[in-house]
Amino acid sequence: MILEKKHKIRLPERKSFIPLAGVLIFFIISRILYDRAGIQFQGDTYLYYWQFIDPVLLRTDLWRSVFYLHSQPPLMNLFTGIIIQAFPTNHETVFHILYFITGLMLGISIYYLGIFLRFPPWISAVISTWFIISPGTALYEHWLTYAYPLTCALTLAGICVYQFIHTKKNYWGVMFFTLLGGIALTWSLFHLVWLIGIAVLLLVIFGERKKVVFAALVPVLLVTAWYAKNYFIAGEFTASTWSGMNVSRITISRLSKIERNHMIKSGQLSEFAGIVPFTWPVSYLTLLPDTQLTGIPILDGLETSSGNPNVHHLVYIEASKYYLQDALYIIRMKPEYYFRSVAQAFYIYFHPSSDTRLIQQNNVQVTKLDGWWKRFFSGQWKSDDNRQKNKSISGEYIGWWIVLGFFISITGSTVLLWKNRRHLSEPANFLILFMVYNILFLTLAGNFLEIGENNRFRFTIDPFMLILFIFYIIQAAEFVQKQRKNMIH
Repeated sequence: MILEKKHKIRLPERKSFIPLAGVLIFFIISRILYDRAGIQFQGDTYLYYWQFIDPVLLRTDLWRSVFYLHSQPPLMNLFTGIIIQAFPTNHETVFHILYFITGLMLGISIYYLGIFLRFPPWISAVISTWFIISPGTALYEHWLTYAYPLTCALTLAGICVYQFIHTKKNYWGVMFFTLLGGIALTWSLFHLVWLIGIAVLLLVIFGERKKVVFAALVPVLLVTAWYAKNYFIAGEFTASTWSGMNVSRITISRLSKIERNHMIKSGQLSEFAGIVPFTWPVSYLTLLPDTQLTGIPILDGLETSSGNPNVHHLVYIEASKYYLQDALYIIRMKPEYYFRSVAQAFYIYFHPSSDTRLIQQNNVQVTKLDGWWKRFFSGQWKSDDNRQKNKSISGEYIGWWIVLGFFISITGSTVLLWKNRRHLSEPANFLILFMVYNILFLTLAGNFLEIGENNRFRFTIDPFMLILFIFYIIQAAEFVQKQRKNMIH
């Protein structure tokens, strides 16, 4: 295998910058063409999406609102609020520029991940170019959510951990764990357990334990402090108090209305089971009338200035606990309902990432290109925006190349890492371990706990799946070539 310890580590040579320049040129040209096609940056999503604090509070009460935010990690709202306040009249343009720069960094990161796994520079350039010019990537780049920045941050983290192990320089380790801490403080799916798991892997595998502790200490403490803050405010050591509502959608939603009402009347389920999760706070306050008023707008407001329910209201904390109790009861008593939803979640997970109604505003501008791209490169015959979570599963909507890439990435990495288990401290081996760790964590956590936008979740680790897929294709080609030479001799 090319990743054994005896193989000398090669850093990128100067000639590799020529293909990289090609990647950047193609990226810029593609963005000009996408803009001419009519794609516009969706920079007003903070007005409507539940993940965001009330726009008025982002402008006038940002720091206090972020501190008392219990339903989401803080960084996306903090970032959005700072930009809105700093650029009150042209913040959408600023968001667009920042996401464009993020796209450049993503292309560079994918390119160097390939180089670190010893791809020929031109192959690494083709892979990076293919990913960043794809319609799905362009659509996510023009959408103000955390999906695109986190995808870039995760690939950059791969660069940092490789260089940390290779050079043993503290600053690479600090950058690595800073990125991971930022990810955990942006999306609750990347749980504190995920962060500690990576730190433990490095401590066990990497010989420089003092350097690992030095690099990981502050980010891990900051994430832990956020969880502790929520325990103080909400009584839950978590990054999001919505977990009960999310699990409810993957369990109670499977019950028919008649069956649900019967279970509520019999006392098997609480009255909350009869209320659609994430509904208006008033619906919950009728069942929880003793919910206190705090004098803090983000915790007391019934609706946002945009006319949407304030899903960060204090009552959601207690309501979510009832939803979680009901969901666990269904999992225990009717597990078949839960596993049907998990199967549906995996079904959605293997759709191309652009199959989501949340980006249809822009997708209509490139429908034909996106359709052909998904057919040839994702193996999907028909597009599907996943509006109906419980509809029947159909193979024509699945991206079969995505399925193939996923299983090749997992099985290939399992075999390679086991074979090189005594050399996991080698930079390339640990990089592969880091990538497959993230693929497995997000796949299992996302599909066993939520349903609806699972293919959007997967976008974050799509670069890792693509790189590993190509890596094992190259490995297979080299193996076949070697066997042919042996037969000739």
